[in-house]
Amino acid sequence: MRILALDIENFRGIRKARIVFNQHSVLVGQNGSGKSTILDALSLVFGRTQLVRELTEHDFFGSTPVEATRFRLVATVGGFSTEEPDDHPHWFRDGRGVPKWWNEKTKTVEPQPSADATTLCVQIGLAARFDHDDLKVELLRYFHDDDDTVDPFDENAINQFPARLLNEIGFFLLPVRRTWDATVSFASELFRRAVTTLGGIPTQTLLAERDRLRSPANPLEEDARLAPFIERINEQFRQLLAEAPQLKLRLTATDSEALLRGIVPHYGVSGGTVLPASRHGTGILSLQTFVLLLELGRERRKQGLPFILALEEPELHVPPGLQRKLVAQAVAISDQTICTSHAPRVAAFYPAISTLVIDRAGGQLSATPMLEASLAPTATSVQRKLYLDDRSRIVDALMHHRVLVPEGRGDHEWLRLLSDAVETGEHAFAETPDDTTPFGAVVGVVPTHSSAVQATYEELRRLHRGIVPLVDGDSEGKKKLTGLLNASNPPKIVLTWRDGWEIEDAVMWILSADETAVLPSINERLNWSTTSIADVLAMFKTKDGPGRAKTDYLAYEEIASVIRDNAKCRERARLILDAITHATLGTHEGCAGLVKDEERSTTNTTVLRIEP
Repeated sequence: MRILALDIENFRGIRKARIVFNQHSVLVGQNGSGKSTILDALSLVFGRTQLVRELTEHDFFGSTPVEATRFRLVATVGGFSTEEPDDHPHWFRDGRGVPKWWNEKTKTVEPQPSADATTLCVQIGLAARFDHDDLKVELLRYFHDDDDTVDPFDENAINQFPARLLNEIGFFLLPVRRTWDATVSFASELFRRAVTTLGGIPTQTLLAERDRLRSPANPLEEDARLAPFIERINEQFRQLLAEAPQLKLRLTATDSEALLRGIVPHYGVSGGTVLPASRHGTGILSLQTFVLLLELGRERRKQGLPFILALEEPELHVPPGLQRKLVAQAVAISDQTICTSHAPRVAAFYPAISTLVIDRAGGQLSATPMLEASLAPTATSVQRKLYLDDRSRIVDALMHHRVLVPEGRGDHEWLRLLSDAVETGEHAFAETPDDTTPFGAVVGVVPTHSSAVQATYEELRRLHRGIVPLVDGDSEGKKKLTGLLNASNPPKIVLTWRDGWEIEDAVMWILSADETAVLPSINERLNWSTTSIADVLAMFKTKDGPGRAKTDYLAYEEIASVIRDNAKCRERARLILDAITHATLGTHEGCAGLVKDEERSTTNTTVLRIEP
């Protein structure tokens, strides 16, 4: 089975949302967009409530529910072994679900099968209300029939969903909060479920251990140092109680449940000491949850049972080289995976059609596929670069509050290097003003292909509300600016370098802050013999032939290192990056280094020139 869609109404910061899932989907977006809320909603619907924080008024949109306030979650589930409702009486009969059909083209549910609606599905709802007498949240899981149902808590209007059917769906969650000792122990429900699935608790071994603990070979109370004290206590009991109970000291309560809960996972390395999980690093604590879920999934698949795995930031506490391997295993084992991630490498494991960009504005959450369908053979080179070659970088950019689309890949590299030079290292703490938001924390930069600024903007604007093009100040850049302003849906803000400038001119302006100091270093690092910053600029604007340095990314890195090591250059670099940041955020009034182009600005678009 698999989850086809999830509808959310009035849950936490989401007034309304509809998310359609592929067989394997990854959810990406900036912090606060609602990714974790989606996984919590799925956990509530499919019975993983113990992995969700205790519900309060704040879980209702607006945080102040009245008696009539409800939040509602509706999951559409398909993937039955046949598409005939009569073959599944546990799901479809009087008092159970209403058969519906999923239309793969429109991604909607229809009441009757048709040429396009061929997948049998059922809708499971979960409603919540806040009890003003008990001051608690009450939950109700039910078969969702009609979107016009007045109130699911009117029991005459709905059929309640039996919890035992949840096992037939097989939804499991790798939570972000997974650093606890009890994961691989009987104190964990997940571990108990895994053990039960794999064959059950080893009762005979445990009962033998219980009996051994009840009658140890060397009882603690008989130790020579304790025995006199224990005997005095026993003498008191003999004097006070007719049955004269005898004090015994045991390691557990010696019942089966206490023994199970007392088992603590230990790990040892070859030739090393065996230590409890709590004495190991967070890597093992995180991985044990992941490994346990994978084993559970393998066994469920062997038994012909579904296994749907939701992964909340699977990259946590896992080295980069291992992250994608673990996700690959999860995808191979699971009928369906739903993953959230802030790691572009992990997200890029999923194809563009399975990458959902999450955005939330005014309570409305959207989940837009990076691509609606796989690229056709006629796809443009821009599309191939964005969704295939550079998908990891595009995902990285889309996770930021604003996305800058400059004219080329070289611009992307220069801006990345300038950001590193200014925002990393010991000097960054001392030199960055407290009221300044770093460029790298706000602005993601796209490696634009072949200067196709407008085509890239047109592709990405449906995925992010904050796309800001940046064009050169030369004649070609002005043509691109005209094209953007005349677009059917022009950007709200366009940035342009000052007249005649490309990004290389901006970098040379930064270096000219201390030309005498930086020039020898540049010549030494690059084995050049330039005599001025103008000579350096000429080399970086040369695209072909001797002296070519444009797109020489190793040379870019050396120049960035020179800027990082010079305080005056860093200050100029910071000024330019701050100007870009303020421009993209729309907080450009009075910002140094920015000039509004009154002639170019229109009703829909503000054009800002970077004029340091």
